[in-house]
Amino acid sequence: MRKYVARRLLLFVPTLLGASLLIFVLLRLVPGDIAEILVYQAGTESSAIQQKQVQEIRQEFGLDRPVVVQYLAWLGNALRGDFGYSYTQRRPVTDIIRERFPRSLELAFLTLVVAIVWAIPLGVVSAARQNTWVDYLVRVVSISGLSLPIFFTGVLILYGLVRFFRWLPPLEFVSFFDDPAENLKQLVWPTLAQAYYISAPIMRLTRSQMLEVIRHDYVRTAQAKGLGHYAVVYRHALRNSLLPVVTFIGWWGGRLLGGIVIMEIIFAIPGMGTALVQAVNYRDYPTVQAIVFVMALIFLTLNLLVDLLYAWLDPRIRYA
Repeated sequence: MRKYVARRLLLFVPTLLGASLLIFVLLRLVPGDIAEILVYQAGTESSAIQQKQVQEIRQEFGLDRPVVVQYLAWLGNALRGDFGYSYTQRRPVTDIIRERFPRSLELAFLTLVVAIVWAIPLGVVSAARQNTWVDYLVRVVSISGLSLPIFFTGVLILYGLVRFFRWLPPLEFVSFFDDPAENLKQLVWPTLAQAYYISAPIMRLTRSQMLEVIRHDYVRTAQAKGLGHYAVVYRHALRNSLLPVVTFIGWWGGRLLGGIVIMEIIFAIPGMGTALVQAVNYRDYPTVQAIVFVMALIFLTLNLLVDLLYAWLDPRIRYA
């Protein structure tokens, strides 16, 4: 087990460095210069003054240095937790992440919890009651979840709250530690919209894996030994059918932190997704690099945890 963990950790570091290098290089290839954007927005009349101001800003931000030097300097500072200074918000990028990240993390965590609690049991019941009305109902729910785009589900929930209940979720974000009730009033609706969307493939995947596993010889042997239906399904079949499900959930966990911008916009949640969109629009290199780097770090960490969970669920993997 120690060798297995060591190999995964050794792969973690170069992958993260490669992701950071790719982020840095791609941003430098995007058309547009932040120095010119800042100068031209100020409305200076003389072109000579504009060019001088552009050069001064480029020197101030270190954009006149070679790309390799810029990357090494940024990477060294990032490893110390210093992601630079935001060009547009005029404050350290670390403060932006510290402010926005907990909001997106809370929304992603609630979404995953609701989706797992909802989807896996329904997938198991659907497989255990194959070709019954319960199975058909679960399949209809999962297909409808796959068919409806996530933004449409969010808008539909918002419309239903306003149209039928004459109530609109709070538009000003409140921290859970300041007012838990007000916080959940705002987050429960985007949580349900996203959980409904991602629970559909989890249901179908759980059902298909359970149907495959319950036909194996060891399951029939457990049934022949007289074990109860609950013990056969949940103690023997479910654990072995969860491997692909765990992979999918881990992949969605990383994706949620960067892909919930639609829900953040619809329900007015100032999280990491909206901060990234704003930074891209204004060519705010330090903010974009920091947010994408943090997302890549989280995604790789979740993949590492999924690999370790794999080894716990299936001991054969750790000795492979």
